[in-house]
Amino acid sequence: MPKDQISLRQLLMLLFAALLSPMIQVLPRETVMLAGKAGWLSALAALPVVLLLAWAFQTAPGKLGDGCGMAEGLEAAFGPWVARGLVVLYLLWGVLLLGWNTRWCAYRALSVNYRNAPMPLFILALLVLTLWLGHKSLSAFSRAGEIFALALGSALLLALMLATLRTEWNNVGPIWLEDLPGAVGGVLPVLGLAGYGVLGAFLAGQVKRREENRGRLLRWGGLWCALLAVFQLICIGCFGPGLLRRMETPFFMLLRGVGVPGAFERVESLIMSLWLLADLTFLGLILFVCRAMVRYLGKGKEPRWTAVVLVAAAAGLALFTLQNLFGLSWLMERLVPLANVILGCVVPLAAGLVVRWKKGKEHV
Repeated sequence: MPKDQISLRQLLMLLFAALLSPMIQVLPRETVMLAGKAGWLSALAALPVVLLLAWAFQTAPGKLGDGCGMAEGLEAAFGPWVARGLVVLYLLWGVLLLGWNTRWCAYRALSVNYRNAPMPLFILALLVLTLWLGHKSLSAFSRAGEIFALALGSALLLALMLATLRTEWNNVGPIWLEDLPGAVGGVLPVLGLAGYGVLGAFLAGQVKRREENRGRLLRWGGLWCALLAVFQLICIGCFGPGLLRRMETPFFMLLRGVGVPGAFERVESLIMSLWLLADLTFLGLILFVCRAMVRYLGKGKEPRWTAVVLVAAAAGLALFTLQNLFGLSWLMERLVPLANVILGCVVPLAAGLVVRWKKGKEHV
């Protein structure tokens, strides 16, 4: 059993903080492009699949704290050879995500807050900080992640509360029957985000087993979908679907207009800078998951320089590939969500169903 353990609450707070980074890049623009003013309903339409996914993340690895993560769950479902092949695929995908997301986060930060900073320097700074966070123990990283999650959650709540003061509700309603198919079609970007949840499943073997953990993952999935729905509802209500389609990061544009005269004014710079914590949590989580995969492939052993090699590979990807913004945006908004649906949703669901079927046969 791994000595470096965390609680399920810590893992879920890490995941919450990490997912805030890609969330503002993808939503609500992608769902609005598919569903118009009904785009906010896409998160609610995705709820059944997200709950099934939460069930699969619990079922495939088996008992939390027994040293079994998603890699061991894949082995239990499909056998050792198929599992090792899948873990290699996940590892390659993890390194690609680490590199491409670093460049995407750097571009977003430079475009809204640090316009005069050179892109390569900012990318290297992000990766150096990621390495500093990611070469330590998971428990130390999760403690930092708890602080990040509380700060980011408070900032998000404040921003959404202030934004409701200028929300025009006719931008999000009324919703007619003919709008519902679009809302269902808008599920893909939401599931693309939910697919990142497999990152947490690969760390499940380092989660302490507690009786009160039963059902917590399902509740978290439900609350996460509710948050996405409210987030999109307010963003669409503030701008309307027509204007929102032309924005790169609608949430940051929303921040420029929020405030209470004499009390909260010009809060956007603070919250935009604070979002770098979400980026670092996201990148750090990917790094820890890649390290866990390396340990699985090495039968419990992790070479000393693993984190450095992974970050160096990510740096090469971030600095020398997809330097065109159009290509980067297309990849992160189209290809990555589709791959996340396959690797983060379809494969874990299949593994969970097979593991459950095998357990059922054992009890017959």
